[in-house]
Amino acid sequence: MEYFSRIAKWISDKTAQSYVGFAAFFIVMVWAIAGLFFHFSVMWHLFIGTLSGAISILMLFIIQNSQNRHTIAIQLKLDEIIRATKGAHNEMMDIEKLTDEDLAKIQRKYGLLAEKTKEDLKKGRIDTHTPDIEKADKLETQLL
Repeated sequence: MEYFSRIAKWISDKTAQSYVGFAAFFIVMVWAIAGLFFHFSVMWHLFIGTLSGAISILMLFIIQNSQNRHTIAIQLKLDEIIRATKGAHNEMMDIEKLTDEDLAKIQRKYGLLAEKTKEDLKKGRIDTHTPDIEKADKLETQLL
């Protein structure tokens, strides 16, 4: 598995270069011009269809692998920020493992805090304090 990840990272890094886009454009132009010489035959269509299909499927897995690596790296960086920030809730570090229902509850609490902050700003109060997320349920009754 590590072997695939190393190859996928290498391919991902190389295909992200601008010259690869130009090369792909050049290949398509050569293919289109070649169609004139081959009278746009079935073989001409089949070649580019097969080639582009195979490349697309391979790139799908390579891009997904790259995206997963980046997501994990970003998540770890956010976890470190949470861990190092005084007053931050450390239980937020593995929040991605929660159910959709639990995430929705937490999202609602943060939404309530945002609404309370908007109300505070309208009243001329500051918005740089660190309110307690556990008190968000009480905020709902204050906002309604």
